[in-house]
Amino acid sequence: MTVSMEGFKKQESQEKLDSRWYKRFEEVNFEDYEKLTGRKEVREKTKSDFLSGEIENPSLDYPELESFDLNDRESALLSLKADILEVEQNEAVKKIYRTKINESLATVRMLRATKNGDDRKFSRYADFIYGKPEAGDVGYIVGHVKQLIAQNLESENVEKRQAANRLQEIFNDITIDPGEGADKSILPDGQDIPGKLESVDEAVQAFEEALREIGADNWRVVIDTETGISNFSVSQEHKVVRIPAEEKLMGRNISKKKLRGLLEHEIKTHVARRSNGERSKLQLLGLGLDRYLKAEEGVATYAEQQVTGASEFAGVPRFLSIAFAKGIDGNPLDFRKTHAAMSDYRLLSSPKKDVTPEQAATTAYNDCVRIFRGSTCGTPGAVYPKDMSYFGNRAIWTLVSEDSDVVETFTVGKYDPNNNEHVALLTQLGILDGDLDGLESENN
Repeated sequence: MTVSMEGFKKQESQEKLDSRWYKRFEEVNFEDYEKLTGRKEVREKTKSDFLSGEIENPSLDYPELESFDLNDRESALLSLKADILEVEQNEAVKKIYRTKINESLATVRMLRATKNGDDRKFSRYADFIYGKPEAGDVGYIVGHVKQLIAQNLESENVEKRQAANRLQEIFNDITIDPGEGADKSILPDGQDIPGKLESVDEAVQAFEEALREIGADNWRVVIDTETGISNFSVSQEHKVVRIPAEEKLMGRNISKKKLRGLLEHEIKTHVARRSNGERSKLQLLGLGLDRYLKAEEGVATYAEQQVTGASEFAGVPRFLSIAFAKGIDGNPLDFRKTHAAMSDYRLLSSPKKDVTPEQAATTAYNDCVRIFRGSTCGTPGAVYPKDMSYFGNRAIWTLVSEDSDVVETFTVGKYDPNNNEHVALLTQLGILDGDLDGLESENN
């Protein structure tokens, strides 16, 4: 679904319900994961030491967090919340901002726990913000892993056979109902788009054209030459799309189909929902209502899958790593033990037939850094569960299978169409109907 410029103008001209609050909130808003990045050379050394067995668990550095004034940010959020509760007359707007600010306050306190090395508080706040694995999703994941185990118990590859036996010891006695969520039989085959990405300049042009197409004129596309990223990324905080440097990008041998899928994911979902939300009558939809992230990644991966096709729901490995750490069999794990289980899983699930245990261990290390960042890595079950949001893909497919018309509301802004309170409040404000009229769809 694309949005016409006429629709943009109609949205821009309408009265904003939260005009007196949005800019103040935008000024104090931040992306917590950006504060949990590390210095490239330090993180690489830690990775090497862990994989070689020199250290039991890694100790991650957070240079961005060192210079971030958490007390100042908390004070500003508390002041804004007090003003809204005292002055705002629209009860729906008041409730939406109160819950969003409470989530932001929890995020500040989560990061303070990181600075203090307090895993108990860190985990409590992280679970409040991002939630815990739901039983139905865990049940689906258990079934997925059991199928993988069965396929490899008699493998001719000794290492895969051993990995399957180790995982069987964990999963043999686990029985969890996957619930009524969608199964993968509904996933699409994808589009026929031949060819390969030829240069970093071609990628830049494609992303810039996609930004123009959705009217996101205040966004920039930059080639990352400093941090060494190997994946495309979007910074909502800075309104920047980052593209890997030439040597990183071209080493991935990206197909034009994959590139088109990335444009649907990063630009026509993440950026479009930000831009459309800011243009709506409730500008906070640009930054996102509370706990919108599960839908954000679920919708983005759903859009990408329409182009690339899929044989499995998105986010399975990331969800599984969190479930392992949280104790999928009742026994929470620290970084080292989670890594061991994920190494076995990555060995069995890799699409490469010649994947080695060392390669699987490296991939599993990256999985574990993503979920243990923010903690000391040594406390079983104390994780940063943000990556569960990618498995929100299954929830979106479930929703679409029940009501295909809901897809038309996905680009209104950053909300969760599976969150009944979001839907009720936005309907009360006349947004899911009124603003949708301003998003005139066009067929590409």
